[in-house]
Formats: sequence, structure tokens, C-alpha cells
Amino acid sequence: MRIFTLLVAVAGLVVLGATHLGRIWPLADSLAVGRLVLYAVGLLVMIALLMQRQRKMAGVVLLAVAVSAIVTYRDNSGGAVAMPGPLTLYQKNMLWNGETPDMIVKDIRASGADFVTLQEVSSLNRDALAALNGKYPYQASCASQGNGGIMILSRFPLMTSDLDCSAGSGLIVSQATLADGSQLWVASVHLNWPYPFSQDVQINKIEHGLRQLDGPVVLGGDFNMVAWGASVQRVAEAAESTRVGGYWQTFRGFGDRIPLAIDHVMVPEGWHGVAQIRDPLGSDHNGLLVHFGR
Repeated sequence: MRIFTLLVAVAGLVVLGATHLGRIWPLADSLAVGRLVLYAVGLLVMIALLMQRQRKMAGVVLLAVAVSAIVTYRDNSGGAVAMPGPLTLYQKNMLWNGETPDMIVKDIRASGADFVTLQEVSSLNRDALAALNGKYPYQASCASQGNGGIMILSRFPLMTSDLDCSAGSGLIVSQATLADGSQLWVASVHLNWPYPFSQDVQINKIEHGLRQLDGPVVLGGDFNMVAWGASVQRVAEAAESTRVGGYWQTFRGFGDRIPLAIDHVMVPEGWHGVAQIRDPLGSDHNGLLVHFGR
């Protein structure tokens, strides 16, 4: 029994360590989704080791879990100071075949958001968005890999850009001119699922596009990855932006037993922001409303 527990501990440590290698190994980012479960298993294994008087190994397990948890907490908390600002962004994956897109449209209107970033904009829900044309006269959209396209709605004038707006890239970027004359890049992101799907290949292209932008960038999207995943961190670094922190179950597709937080909003480094979760309203994703500013 002692040998079995030791083998479980070693295997668990190897898997836990692998979850931090997403930048060089795509499978590791998929494993990172289950990192919180590994913490629970690690603590149970640590207790078993202590009961078997394997104190040194129990200490190693505790140290590994603690170090990993600190890194995870840092990444999940984001770098934005938790303070609201004068600008607002509404982030939403609409669900390409959702039956009540008009409810989403009403919630967007009620939010009073300055910018809206959307994913899975399809022929089945795009007509409902026409009701927002008056409130958001400036719009940009492009095709995306998978179900539907990605879109930006804005109260402020947009200078459209064809940067990485190609089928499959999962990124659309436009530059908004704010009321005070300053400019802000706004991006909508939709990543594929991680390994064995093509998220890592997609991220390489998105990184390249974001690094070409000159000026502050705010972005919202369905990342199909938790906040501590390497893909989320890579997007933030490429955009020189920081995630508005918190863990919200934004994907409902697996039910409440698997609370995945895979939709994120990032604001320029040094800016602040707070987020509120919105109801699904017929989608399999919750929306996020972020109040942000300098």
C-alpha cells in the first residue's frame, strides 16, 4: 500500500507539473483545465502519505500544490485593479443556433455598454442584432472557424482593420476614437478548443496580429480556456493587456458540475476594471459586463 500511494503521488506530481507547460506542449494546456481537481487529489494523497509515515514525500506534495496554487491564483486574479471605470464592454458568445437571440439583444441594450464583443454570430441570430444598429452605429465583423463569426459593436467611431480578420483566425480588431479624441483598439476573440483541437496553431497567428498593434487594447472573447491556461496568458502578453480578474462559470454546456470559466475580458496594462456576470439568455455561455478605465 505504501508503494502504491508513493506511485500515485509521483504520477500526480508529474501531471501537475505538466499543466504549467502549455507554452511548449499543447496537451499541457488541456491538462491545465483540471488543475483544481489535481489540487484536491494531491491533498488526499498527502493525508494518505502522512498516515503511512511518509512525511518527506507528503511535504513534497504539499509544496508542489502550494506553489502551483499561488501561480494559478495570480493568473486567475488578473492584473487589473478591481475598480470600475467610465467605459463598458459587454462580452457574449451568442450560441449560433440559440433560440432566443432577442433576449440577448435586450440585455445588451439594457447594459448601456460602449462596446460589445460577440462570438458565434450566425445567419440564425444576426437578424436580431439589427435592432442594435441605432445604438451601435459602428460595427465590424468577420468569418471565423466553427459556428458563426465574430463581431464588434461600438458607440464610438471605428477605423476598421483587416488585421487577422480571415476565416479561422478567431480575431477581429478595430480602433475606436473615444469622446475625448483618444484611441483604443477593441478586439473580439474566439479560440478553438485546446488539444487535440487547433487552439495552439490559432494562437500563434493571433499573437502575431496583436503584437502589430500600436496603442492600448481592450478585448473580450470566448477563449475556450481557463484563465491560467497558457493560451490566455499569451494573448494578454501579445496585446499588452491584463485580464479583469475573477472566476465565473461562463460556459454552461457541461452543467453546473463542471464550472468552466472560459470567457474573459482584458483591459490595457495599468488600467482598472470590474466584471459582472450576465444570464445565459438562451446561449450556452453567460455574458460578462466589464466597467473599465485608465
